[in-house]
Parts: sequence; C-alpha cells; structure tokens
Amino acid sequence: MQKYWVPAQAAESELIVKNSRFITSVAPVQSAADCKQHLLDCQARWPGASHYCSAAIYGAPDASQTYAMSDDGEPSGTAGRPMLNVLLASELGNVSAIVVRYFGGVKLGTGGLQRAYTQGLVETLDILPKAEKLIRNQAIIDYAYADQKAVQHLLERFDVTVEEQQFGERIRLSLEVIAETQHTLASELKNATQGRVILQSQQQK
Repeated sequence: MQKYWVPAQAAESELIVKNSRFITSVAPVQSAADCKQHLLDCQARWPGASHYCSAAIYGAPDASQTYAMSDDGEPSGTAGRPMLNVLLASELGNVSAIVVRYFGGVKLGTGGLQRAYTQGLVETLDILPKAEKLIRNQAIIDYAYADQKAVQHLLERFDVTVEEQQFGERIRLSLEVIAETQHTLASELKNATQGRVILQSQQQK
C-alpha cells in the first residue's frame, strides 16, 4: 500500500433510536495515545453517558496491529466490532470513531444495537472530509560535497523531507521519501551521480 484515505478533520452526527441518543464522533489520529485522547475528549464533552463505544485504525488500513475496539459495557460484539467493520469497509486509515450512547429506557436487543452503532458511524463517514495520505518511507543517503547540487535538485523534485543532516567529510541525510516514487528517485540519484549515491531504505512511516 502506497497511499490511502484519512480524515481531513473531525466530524460528528447524532441519531435517535427508541429514545436512545447515539452521538458519533470521528477524528484523525496517529497513535493509540491519540485514540485515548479522543475518548477522553468525548467523555468530557458528553458527560454521564451510558456507554462510550469505540473503534479505531490508527495506522494504515491494512496494518492490523493498529486496530482497536471496545464495547464499553454493551453486550459483547454489538458495538466495537461492528464499528470496526464499518471502518475497514471504508478503507480509511488514521481514524478513530467514538459512539456516545445515552440510554433512552428501551432495550434495543443485539441486532438493534448493532444497527444503531453502525448506522451512526456510516452517516458520519458520509459527511467526513477526507484527504489522501501518501505513505513515506525512511531512507538514508551518504555522498560527497561534489554531488550536492545533483542530489539537492532531485530531493526537491521528488518532494523528499529531510529529517536530519550531518556534515563531516561527507554529507549524510536522513530522509522521508514518498513510497510511490522511491524506486524512481533511487534510480535517478544513481544515474545523476554515476552510481556514487545510493538510497538506503529504512522502515516505513
């Protein structure tokens, strides 16, 4: 995966089902800590609710280690898992969803709960502003000062982010490179410097 969609900003909606109030909040996140903060923000904004159910994909859509969900006291499998399934179907990444429920006195049953939690989230995703995120990989290059002009030109052309620079006998740069164009950049660096500059890949970011 080289790019995917993410929330451009937060969005929310409200749904009433048999007197129960379901408030859905969707927000952009980058980590598990961001998901926790989103939950805390919802608890502060809507205090005293019966449940604060959640689902999140705080990394890329295919990064299963970044999936999270909670039924928060609702019957097992009626909130968190259905909400996560909606997020997975949306193919969004870096997203956290909280559904705040104020119980209205009428039990909805297992099927009713699943429908309510998923409907609220689907409606919120429909109005959610989205942006495309390009996956960037970390890389390193090490080169002589004589190659600086050629290297700098290519880094600018390929929208490379320089994270760290070290100037000694040679120049060493830590970079963030767009995954989609990394192979082409590596090839052009090599060609422009007669093979002297090699792009060394690190982990994905």
